[in-house]
Amino acid sequence: MYKLIIGNVRVTVNDDSIKREQAAAYGKQAIAAASQQGKLLSHVELSTGPDGIEVACTEKAGCRMIRKSITQSMLDGVLDAAKEKFYPTGTFSQKDLWFDSETGQEWRGQECELARQDVLKRLEEWVSSQNSQTHT
Repeated sequence: MYKLIIGNVRVTVNDDSIKREQAAAYGKQAIAAASQQGKLLSHVELSTGPDGIEVACTEKAGCRMIRKSITQSMLDGVLDAAKEKFYPTGTFSQKDLWFDSETGQEWRGQECELARQDVLKRLEEWVSSQNSQTHT
């Protein structure tokens, strides 16, 4: 018995006589067939049966609308990167200081925190509007 991962799908091969190349091909074929039916798989199990290789598939649980599109994932990544830039974790950062490495300008005081909050709010609104557009 051995396991493979194809994309986000776990493939369990119950019989060691099934070669990895064969297992990968059957796994990809099962994933493609499910995709054509609008389904997403979480697990594919391969075993040897009387008629050859038997394939058992497990569909992902949960509402498909909950899952992210690649666009949503990228937008969420941009938002997370902005939050990390504004409020770094694991490092010392002053909330009342902003330094522009391109121009060498430096700002201090409460206006830095207010500007951070304003920019982050606008970015969150923009990401939210982009996410809602991907659902239409």
